[in-house]
Amino acid sequence: MSTPEIDKDELGRILERSGHQLTPAQIEAILPGAAIFRRMVERVNAPLPREAEPALIFDVEQGR
Repeated sequence: MSTPEIDKDELGRILERSGHQLTPAQIEAILPGAAIFRRMVERVNAPLPREAEPALIFDVEQGR
């Protein structure tokens, strides 16, 4: 599931709800970073494949 890109208005509302008062020029300046951050959050929250689970690579017999 992919989230849509963030636009100026949405970023402005997010910043306002969080208590930040930025000018339109400041919002425009951080817009590319907000889009990158949104994609990073999406990637972190995506489920990992079973092979990435550390318990599957642990070998009890290794120490003998």
